[in-house]
Amino acid sequence: MYIAKYLWLLLIPLAKYLIATQFDFESWVKTNWVDILTLSVIFGYGILRWVFIYFEIEEDSIIAHTGYFGIEKTQVYFSEMSSMSLCQGYIFRLLGACTVYIDTDAKSIQSADIRLDISQKQAFRIYELATQKCRSKPKYIFNTQKRSLLIFSLLFSSTLSGMLLTLTFIYQAYRIVGREIEEEFLAKVNTQLEKMTLHIPKYLIVAALAVAGSWFVSFVSNLMRHWGFSCTRCADMLLISSGKGTKRRHIIMRERINYIDYQQSMLMKIFGICSVQVHCTGYGKRRLELSALVPITTNSSAETSVRLLMPNMPTVGYDVRTGLGDVRRFVTIPLLICMLPGALYEFLCRLIPRFEMVVKTIPDWKSALTNLAVISMVPLVWLVIVKVNAAFNTAVGFEGGHCMLSYCRYYRFHKASVRMDRISKIKITRNPFQRMNGTCHLYVYTSAEGSSCHVVRGLNYERLTAAMAKAGIIDP
Repeated sequence: MYIAKYLWLLLIPLAKYLIATQFDFESWVKTNWVDILTLSVIFGYGILRWVFIYFEIEEDSIIAHTGYFGIEKTQVYFSEMSSMSLCQGYIFRLLGACTVYIDTDAKSIQSADIRLDISQKQAFRIYELATQKCRSKPKYIFNTQKRSLLIFSLLFSSTLSGMLLTLTFIYQAYRIVGREIEEEFLAKVNTQLEKMTLHIPKYLIVAALAVAGSWFVSFVSNLMRHWGFSCTRCADMLLISSGKGTKRRHIIMRERINYIDYQQSMLMKIFGICSVQVHCTGYGKRRLELSALVPITTNSSAETSVRLLMPNMPTVGYDVRTGLGDVRRFVTIPLLICMLPGALYEFLCRLIPRFEMVVKTIPDWKSALTNLAVISMVPLVWLVIVKVNAAFNTAVGFEGGHCMLSYCRYYRFHKASVRMDRISKIKITRNPFQRMNGTCHLYVYTSAEGSSCHVVRGLNYERLTAAMAKAGIIDP
């Protein structure tokens, strides 16, 4: 792990030069001695760090010695641990190794409080010590069906996250293989596109392939990550295991959970299914990882599963809701955004006198602008539909030491149950228009890495403040 980040920058180019010189080692060393020396330093540095890393297990804590020459010492008490994760990729399984992440609420946002790349045997020993209180306790297990996981991956796959993965891969490949092979590959791709663009514009094909390919990468990534998902409640812990390619085990301390979040897209809401996410320091922290408690199931089954896994979470009713009279406020801004393509075209026509004439006389320009306008309108119209539904699904309730928040953020609906003792700040804002119509926005911040914030919009101000006063949050 300490050499892999830099190793490939030099290893493959050196191998290419060695093959090109027909294994003439003397000539190869004379030509590439700087790269060989750099590679030796990288290997030496990685081995040196590995030698000095070790950990100690005490009855109530773990002590990790990391950093340069092992001079950085971190002690985490098991009673203060928020979560622990064990991750094994393909290579680590072949080597019998495992990465252990241990997190607390100490606000280490970028990295885990303790990270150890150690043998599988040692990692499982730490895992057994951390979960030893579960050995004599009853267990309640939730398992997902493979069909549900397939649907989960289909619905939760993101073109953006897939594009990030694809671009990362392309960038790493470029650094390894060099510019010559990249140019050759792009030339072949361009040749194939020329054959396909007899009737369809090239930019539409490129855009469609980029979106579809990125979504497919994200879909495969989600499916592999959550395959075989199971969650077990035992004592005061949740034990989660999942993964087909990279196998993962997680320990979550139930008392350290900040909130439970039921999430739905518009299509999921139509078909009555949802995913349940759990927010706890360390869980879902790694790159492109979802903090799933119940990956996907029906609404009723999700409620049953959460009751099984989190029996102390009370049922909270809603004190303040939005409804039919609030639809106009929810859709005004999305409707204005829908007018942007037409307004932009009109603006360009007035700004550039000959712009409209050029567009109408050049078929390619007119076709391109028409296609782009239609494509851009689809997500905007869908946003209007989502916001109409949001007007009937926005609510707030306070009861039993919990705050229930139902709201819509962009295209996704959330129903979060937040423990009051995990809330760090509550803020109510009102702009001049809201003062006239008696509404407000509610901001709820939770104590967590990165300070998570829930925003509930368009609530009635008087009913909200009355409900908060009744719950003892503000003075009457």
